[in-house]
Amino acid sequence: MKKMKNVRKYILPLLVIVTGSMAFMVGCKSDEPNPDLTLVSLMAGGVDLNGASAATGIATDADIVAVFSTTVDATTATSANVVLTNTTDNEVITTTVKVSGDTVTVSHDKLLREGASFSIELTAGLASDKGKALTASVSRNFTASGILVPNGQMLYVKFDGSIMDETGNNSKSFDQNITFGKDRFGNDGMAATFAGATAAGNGSLIEISGDKLINSSMSLSLWFYVNTDDYVAPGNKPMFGMAANNGYFFEVGDGDNAINWIKPATDHMVSPDPKGHGYATSWGDFGTTDSDVAVSTLMTTGWHHFMMTFDADTYTKTDYLDGQKVKTFVLLDETNNEWNLKDMALNPADGVDGVLALGYFCSRANTNPDWANFSAATNTFKGMMDDFRLFDSALSEAQVSTLYSQEKP
Repeated sequence: MKKMKNVRKYILPLLVIVTGSMAFMVGCKSDEPNPDLTLVSLMAGGVDLNGASAATGIATDADIVAVFSTTVDATTATSANVVLTNTTDNEVITTTVKVSGDTVTVSHDKLLREGASFSIELTAGLASDKGKALTASVSRNFTASGILVPNGQMLYVKFDGSIMDETGNNSKSFDQNITFGKDRFGNDGMAATFAGATAAGNGSLIEISGDKLINSSMSLSLWFYVNTDDYVAPGNKPMFGMAANNGYFFEVGDGDNAINWIKPATDHMVSPDPKGHGYATSWGDFGTTDSDVAVSTLMTTGWHHFMMTFDADTYTKTDYLDGQKVKTFVLLDETNNEWNLKDMALNPADGVDGVLALGYFCSRANTNPDWANFSAATNTFKGMMDDFRLFDSALSEAQVSTLYSQEKP
């Protein structure tokens, strides 16, 4: 019996030692190393932003999703540590940042500007839920899908089966005899077709009303399709206009067997104006370019792009055809100081109507000048139009070239 008691004495301390050892092992497990916070992936609309080169064609509404190696502390995912910048316009984009475990989702409050360049920066201020800072700041660049249109667009009509100003500044107030056909890319129903008049006043016409249709300095851009067989003499066709020579208009044609001139006419305030003229017209018609190339060789049957810019500060009107500068007019009268044509403007004379007409010199309500009377017109535009734009400044030659290059087939 004594021996049995002694055995119990020795067994009990051994159990204590084992129990203590087990407690010690549990304590070691709770002290695992604190893992680093590193970026695993960075995506936008299914496109990898974390590649070797800058991503392109990112959808303008795409969220940016960053996945990290461990759980992120949501309090560190602030606008200071997650920064989305429009680098084209040097503008920081307002965002909403949400954290779910190891995933950070960045949503922008407005659509990304089409064709613009952007950067997304994740700074070392981001931290894991255990306080471990991002090992290194991450900055990636990408480009949004679409065409990079210069700022200051006052009007944009796409003609994608409808007549609507995409900028919201102006609206269609009338149309007649308009259909939609294939655009320059071959897409059905994506360009406006103008049938031309077969009798006085029955030509195709669109009227657009609003207060963003003319500016002191401005640019206008248009894709148009012509068949030169429709423009044999006397085949001049006014393509669009606002109050004819009391605002602006664009006319082509009058060739024996081709379009041999184009006329982008513009109205201006005279300044300085020592003779008290008030307003005057720059007719701007030409049959040869600045480099003596005949317009008839340029205006072949098919789609063309026309752009006119006017810079009031320099009194300079510049015309571009298919992305190339073709004619320059300086409207400062340095010789007589009489006809200094400065700010583009709508002449407030009687009978002038400030509605933009597509298909003719002016709207139906415009009665000044008397030669631009739609009710009697048989020379309305025949052809197609697409992507009509107005800007509130004179675009640079580089901007014109870039826009043409992005929009051409």
